[in-house]
Parts: sequence; C-alpha cells; structure tokens
Amino acid sequence: MALMKISRVASTIGFMLLAACSLTQSMELTPSPPTPRPTLPQSTLVPTAVRDTHTITTPSPAPTATLAAFDCTPTQDSAITHYGVSAEMQYAKRDVKVAQEIVYTNTTGIALSTIVFNVKTNWQPGIFRLQSIDLADGESLKSHLNGQQLEVKLPQPLNPACVAHINLKFDLHMPPIDIGGPHAYQGYLGYTGRQSNLGQWLPVVAVHNGTTWVTHEEIPIGEQDVLDIADWYVTFRITNAPNTIQIAAPGTSERLSDSEWHFTLSASRDFSFSIGENYRLLQQKSNSGVNVELYTFTDAIIPADTGTIDSAAFALTTAVKSVNLYESLYGDYPLKRLVIVEGDFPDGMEFSGIVFVGSEYFKGLNGVQSYLTIITAHEVAHQWWYARVGNDQAINPWLDEALATYSELVFIEKYYPTLADWWWEFRVNRLSPQGYVDSTVYEFTTRRTYINAIYLRGVKMLAELRATLGDDVFFGWLNHYSSEGSGRIMTPEQFWSLLTPEQLSRTESIRQIYLRKPQIIPLSTPACDSVTTCSPP
Repeated sequence: MALMKISRVASTIGFMLLAACSLTQSMELTPSPPTPRPTLPQSTLVPTAVRDTHTITTPSPAPTATLAAFDCTPTQDSAITHYGVSAEMQYAKRDVKVAQEIVYTNTTGIALSTIVFNVKTNWQPGIFRLQSIDLADGESLKSHLNGQQLEVKLPQPLNPACVAHINLKFDLHMPPIDIGGPHAYQGYLGYTGRQSNLGQWLPVVAVHNGTTWVTHEEIPIGEQDVLDIADWYVTFRITNAPNTIQIAAPGTSERLSDSEWHFTLSASRDFSFSIGENYRLLQQKSNSGVNVELYTFTDAIIPADTGTIDSAAFALTTAVKSVNLYESLYGDYPLKRLVIVEGDFPDGMEFSGIVFVGSEYFKGLNGVQSYLTIITAHEVAHQWWYARVGNDQAINPWLDEALATYSELVFIEKYYPTLADWWWEFRVNRLSPQGYVDSTVYEFTTRRTYINAIYLRGVKMLAELRATLGDDVFFGWLNHYSSEGSGRIMTPEQFWSLLTPEQLSRTESIRQIYLRKPQIIPLSTPACDSVTTCSPP
C-alpha cells in the first residue's frame, strides 16, 4: 500500500514558517523554580569504527512543491527541530516505510554547508535502508551514510537563524529481539511474537557542539546518545495485524481508524513506542495529575500458594510513588502522561515519556525486596535524568545513570526506610564496585564493570557528597541542576558549577577518590554541548 501523505499536523509546519516564520520563536522548556524538599527518613568524540558506507544521489525530479526549501527571515529567537512523520508498518513482516519531514533552524551561530543526522537504527546491517533525501522544493540532496552518521550536503550554506526543510524516505526492517544474545539489551528496537518496539527509530539531527557534529559509535554497553529536544508529529498505520494490538506511546494520541494513529509529543528528546498484542492496561494518577499508564502481559499475574500476585499493580504503585517523590525533589514532570511497558528484553530502558521494564522483573517479584521495585524507580527517575536534563550518554554517562540509581535509594528511604541497608547490600556493596565514575562507555569491556563504575561507584560518590553537604544543600543542588538543565544538554562542569566555592572545597577529597579528573575549573562562560539549548547556569 502506498505511503500516506504527511499528517495534517505535520503538514502545517512548512505553511507556518512561510507565513510568519513563527517556528523560529523560542520553544525551550521554561525551567521550573526550585521546589521545597520533603523530609526524608534517616567531549572528545570517540572515533567511529570503519564500516561499510554508501553514498546516495537521487535523481532530481521536476520541482512541483510550493514550499520553500530555506527560510531566512531575520530573527533573534531560537527554535527546536520539528519532525513530521508518516509511516506504515506491514505487521506480519515487521517492515516499516517512513516519510519524514525535518524542519531545522540553524542556531549554531555559523553557516552550515552540511547537516548531519544520527541514524541509530543503522547500528547493524539490514535494518535501515535510505531511499531518498530532498529539500521541500523537490531538489535532491547528496548524502553519505557511514555507520550511524548520515551527512547531507546542502546546495547552499544555511546561514544562522535560517530554516531548512528536508524530507527523508527510508525503510526499516525490524530485527527479532536477540533473546539471550549480546544484543538482547537493545531489544527496544525489535520484536518478539507478542511485542514490537520502536525505540529511537527515527533519524535525528545530530547535536552541533560549536565546531562539529556529534556522533558516537554504538556498542552494546550503555548508551551513546546525545539528543536535543524536538517536537514530534507522527502518523502511524499498521496493516495485516491482529485486532488485539495496542500501541503504548507517549504524548497525545488520536486513533484515526482501526489501523491508524496520530501522536504529538512536544519538547522531547525522542519519540519511541511499543506495539503489543493483548496488552493489559492499568493506570493511576499522581498527586499532580500525571496519568501513569502501565502496559503488561498476562505473565505479570504470578501464581502463588495463596492465590496470585499482580506484579503489574505493584509496579504501577511503585511508579506513581516515584513520580510523586521525584516531582517534590527534582521539579515538575514535564508531560501529562508517563507510559511504562513490560519489555520482552532484559533490564530496562528510558525514553521521553515512556520507559521499558524487563519482563523477568515482573515474573520474579518477591515483595518489595525485588528488582521490580528498584528498576521501576530507576527508569522513572530517567524522566528527570535524561528526558528533562540531557547529557552526553557516551562521554558522561554518570550524569544520568548515577543520579537515576541514587534515586532508587531515595525512593527506598522515603517509602521503605527499614530497607535502606538491604538496598545498599543488594544493589551496591556485595558487588565491590571499582572504577572511575567519570569514565566513558568506551573504557569498559563488560556491562558488569560499566555498571559497577558508573552506577554503583556513582551512588557511593553521591552518598558521600550528601553526607558532607547535608540534606538541604544536597537536594537543593539536584533541584537547581534539574531546573537549570531543563530542556538542555548539560556537562559535568555545569553540574559542579552550581556548588559554591566553599562547597567545592569541602567536597574536593570526595572527587579525588571517585573521579579521574577531580579538579573543577570554574566556568567563566557557560559550557555548552548544544548551542541550541545553551544558556548560563
């Protein structure tokens, strides 16, 4: 079946730009003011490996579109990128055809002769197939795809504050989830007999750090993403599918027909979702009105001697408690919905507005002292330490992973204070973690050594910082960091810069123990990985 036209919401993007250049108005998230803390119970780029490359030059069709390829209406405001997507999935084959419109504003401060996209789905052969790239006026563009980096050459420089309209067409052939294999943890892009996951399935404009575009090599340890926030308008159609399928997706959702959906997600780092057969949906609102939705399968109902245990209901309660606590500590959750999915792959994974928690944790629930408790609390925390506050996950992974792991402890202290010692022993001490907290993902050969250094030694560092600074200063610091980093990509220098000189001096001995680079150079000017979202701390 032929692809549909870009959805009516996405189609308006170009018209709005032509009419008044309104999309060049600032759309950054407004930082939330610090909120009172409740009393708790006592880049340097990594070289990309040599890979097969191919260059595509598509024939130039006769220009028929009336939409301008470039809009250079003068403006002093910045704008985030807008993605309009129309996709169709042949369910039985797990093949997806995609037409993607990108509206990109050059906020780098320099003229650009190329735009680089990061194509996460091209991490292994046979998944991503580029069909064409052209401007909105129909002019085809030369491009070069090397690993996950898609470099697109522009016919003329894109000057600062100018807007480019670029159209991509590509095919995806979803891989089966590598159950038990080395890539099982990347099951957020793949399928089983009952679930199809489309995690970070869309090419995105790479972050420009002021001198170059940032692309990191994909490895099966940790994450390697550095993502600006963007607006997403996605129309998705599924053909030849059973009538029991449901879509678990963030943002606002409109079902247009039995086989077609439209989604809108604003100011978010990615648009990811899951398709499941016979999902069981449970939902509950947080104290602030966030609708927390949990999609699980029947295996989340566990037989027991006394009847059954509903691990899904337990996970939902854990998630709602997490949202309530983290909002009070770190600031408002920025969306109206939070979606949690039982994933047919190990461990958990975070995206904007949606997280996965591995099915083995649902099946293995044995009271509060279970991985389901701490992994659910961990993944929900990533809605602050990833989705709200961004970082370079390859070079500075501790900025999201150590904070999310420490949030597990904060959750236990608040709701199950007598289990704090259990958490320390079960999660950290029995593994005798070693390694520098400020290591990159490329310095490890196993997931275990990576987790021990980044997550667990990171937790020990944060615990010592809290003991030295005191609860009020420590949690005020995290709240301030969350507020200043909202919608931005932050660096360790910016994290530490929110401490006073006296506080930095008091914590120097802690940094000497845990960090390879413990000395903090004061920021005379704000350091920014992303010009798009840079502002002084």
